[in-house]
Amino acid sequence: MSTSSPSTQVRETLRDARGLQLTQVLRRPVEALAFWAAVLLPFAYVPLLVGGFGFDPSSSVALFGALLVANVVALLVGHDHNRTPGDR
Repeated sequence: MSTSSPSTQVRETLRDARGLQLTQVLRRPVEALAFWAAVLLPFAYVPLLVGGFGFDPSSSVALFGALLVANVVALLVGHDHNRTPGDR
């Protein structure tokens, strides 16, 4: 049995609903940004691998690794962009 007052329960419910609304509002733009980042990031690999952007080799390897990790994260976050609910 709960000992909290009804007003406390209402405040907790409203707080949870606000958090849910915020995630629903931010989800689509974040997924869209991540999707397009996953599409466009591989284009940065080519000049990095060919010319190294003028960095020394160890910096180029670190930058390539960072781009690869960013691309994987973008793929994971943006994989549901523009899918219909039946496709998920």
